[in-house]
Amino acid sequence: RSSHPSQSPCVAFGLEIMAQAPAQPGDFEIQAHEQEIRNEAEACALVSPKTSVDDLKAQYTSNPGFLPKIDNLGQRFSTMRRTRPDGNCFYRAYTYGIFELIASKPEMLAAFASRVKGSLDFCVSAGYEKVAIEDFYEEFISCLDRLAAAAGAPSVSGDAASAAAVAPATPDELLAECDGYLVCWTRCLTSAFLKVHAEEYVAFLTSHDSIAQFCAQEVDPMAKDADHLQITALSRYFGVPVCVVYLDQSTGDTAAEHVFREDGDATTKVPTVYLLYRPGHYDLIYPA
Repeated sequence: RSSHPSQSPCVAFGLEIMAQAPAQPGDFEIQAHEQEIRNEAEACALVSPKTSVDDLKAQYTSNPGFLPKIDNLGQRFSTMRRTRPDGNCFYRAYTYGIFELIASKPEMLAAFASRVKGSLDFCVSAGYEKVAIEDFYEEFISCLDRLAAAAGAPSVSGDAASAAAVAPATPDELLAECDGYLVCWTRCLTSAFLKVHAEEYVAFLTSHDSIAQFCAQEVDPMAKDADHLQITALSRYFGVPVCVVYLDQSTGDTAAEHVFREDGDATTKVPTVYLLYRPGHYDLIYPA
């Protein structure tokens, strides 16, 4: 006679279900999957060459509900640049868009430079340690100097002696050399602006107790996506409007647009950077 009690039908059924259930992934599997995602993102260009907006249709063949909106986009916008989908896409795309504007309209450089030359002290006033962020700031100013040199415009740093030795650069060259510094610096600026103007933005928080907590969790860390608060803050600090075009599953055949500009000033003459938003990702898009 067996010393083990016979299993009841319920226990036997439960064991069968457990045997059939897929095993939960362990830490190793999760880390491997995350690394695979990072590898796929890093295989993409930081910012791609321009392509036709119509090329988006190939991505949505299995979801034809998007096609009318893409057709409508093609009537308003001609080309786009894809950005690396690594969570830093807003900061990278907006910065690249500003650099493009400066390269094509060097007359806007002086006004933009006057804003950003005081940005290191601004970030320190918001609580950053100067020694921790000054390299990011200096790299950003160096990029503006190189854009100025390429356009034959005066140096942003104001150092005429060193300006002669500055190597001119295009936006693509600057991104290839300095992407990490540029993303870090624009995140610092965004965070600082939100903290300095915390009373204006705290009411918009939904899952954070304070602006400081929001910045620590959603702005300062690399690879964290940007949303309305981050876009509002950085566009207000830079004074360069950004129009976000939303390609999503909202009703209608026209992609909604929202323009973020300094204090809602619709009369500004500063050119606008256009971004195409698809859930979790921003690309650059260019009016026809």
